Amino acid sequence: MGKEESTSISRHADEASVSATLDTGNGKRAVNGENKGFFVMALVSFSLAFCALCAAFLYLDSNGIVPGRILAKAIIAAGIVILLNAALVILSRRSKAAALICTAVCVVITIASLIGVFLLYKYNESMGEIEKDKEYYAYVGVYVKRGSRFEPVTVEPKLKIQQPYKVPGDDLDGCDVGTMLINVDNGYASQAIRMYRKNHDINVIACDDFGSMIDALRNDEVDAIIYNEAYMSVFLGDDSDFFEWAVEIDRIGIESEHTALAKTADVVSEPFIVYISGIDTTDSAGVDEDTFPSIARSDVNIIAAVDPVKKKILLVNTPRDYYVPLWGRSNAMDKLTHAGVYGIDASISTLESFYDIEINYYVRTNVFSLVKIVDALGGITVHSDFEFYAPSGTGEYRRFHVGENEIDGIGALCFIRERHSFENGDVQRGIHQQEVIRAIIEKACSPAIVAHFTDVLKVVTSSVETNVSREEINALIKMQLSDMASWTLETVSVDGTGSYENSYAIGRDSDPVWVMIPNENNVKKAKEALDVFMAG
Repeated sequence: MGKEESTSISRHADEASVSATLDTGNGKRAVNGENKGFFVMALVSFSLAFCALCAAFLYLDSNGIVPGRILAKAIIAAGIVILLNAALVILSRRSKAAALICTAVCVVITIASLIGVFLLYKYNESMGEIEKDKEYYAYVGVYVKRGSRFEPVTVEPKLKIQQPYKVPGDDLDGCDVGTMLINVDNGYASQAIRMYRKNHDINVIACDDFGSMIDALRNDEVDAIIYNEAYMSVFLGDDSDFFEWAVEIDRIGIESEHTALAKTADVVSEPFIVYISGIDTTDSAGVDEDTFPSIARSDVNIIAAVDPVKKKILLVNTPRDYYVPLWGRSNAMDKLTHAGVYGIDASISTLESFYDIEINYYVRTNVFSLVKIVDALGGITVHSDFEFYAPSGTGEYRRFHVGENEIDGIGALCFIRERHSFENGDVQRGIHQQEVIRAIIEKACSPAIVAHFTDVLKVVTSSVETNVSREEINALIKMQLSDMASWTLETVSVDGTGSYENSYAIGRDSDPVWVMIPNENNVKKAKEALDVFMAG
């Protein structure tokens, strides 16, 4: 090949390269062949980011949770980012660096938009579950003696990779089953027996009272007993050894009424009151602890007065053993906790009458669910005035020191259940319950909630029962997002003196039970604090 020919080929190659960068038809710049792939990548990623961002804002706006002012600022900020990325797309026709920067930013925008839509979807799904009409049940248990042929047996598998499993004990067909047929539990035991008899041929032995029913099982006069779980806890009390020698092998759910309707308030412009109720069921049969029997003792009884304008919350704790007139009737004196066996509405009516207030809403949970709530939040920080060591009731223990304590779910359970370590017993337990509520509110209102949002929603959906509507919850969230104000929390506790008195739920002819006689001065101060708070 000659020198002139070589020079000609080189010239033609240069001309081809130049022509690749020019649009010979209309004189506009075209994409350099080497940058074409990067330009397409930037253009596609920009399009996806734009679509994802628009969808996110439309979905956010349709839910009405974010205040308009904040939404407008977010749209302006997003618009600026989109314009800058549009400029990068244009530059990416000639610059790899611009294409890469644009693509990276657009990927972040797309992922953030999708995460936002997903979180909002999960929130709406959870609110839907909370709002859904629920069926409420009273649970009647079937109990046998431990070690009897009727108790399920745990079998260890031959392979280590397998989990232990339970084999049911002998059937109760043809056996004697004791019960109390007195209509003290609204006939739930009688209904359960009729249902149980559809599948089991049992001989029902009617006992005169609760004590004789328990003794019949203990002395092998009957093979099993059937009775309402809520009333079992009322009659047995906290110090009974019943579950040391007896075990629940079955439970029958009886649909019950639920009439605690909300007394609605404008939750963003006027004070309102929420009753926080915690039931403490004994999981004697290995049954799922997230159960919500509609009738059960309420061992946590806290009134939360909320002022959304001044951003204040007042918590008033009432000991579960407070001796009060149930439903405000002087002929029905009993422990406050026993009001729960007549339903959440009975507890509400009792507290409304006792403090001369109107309770707008309630929030109810099983104290065992507290473990999941605190763990979903990633733990909480509580303050203790005492050094103490406490059991959870599930076989675990925790030690607490004076000052701040970082605790997990089991730690929270230990903290709110312990009373024997303190001179003021139930009163101090109530103070600890208020402290845990304060810590949960503080954690839930902090930026840390973002990392645990879906976990918290999942737990709340399955572990919390409330009559606060979705619209009211949305309004509260919107208000908080609007001003991001901090809340102040005050606590009040009432106390009293121990005594032995008759219990309405157990029966006037039964032996007196330990109760706490209210300290009238404390109660008066609590009433005054609530009156002042609600007056604004």
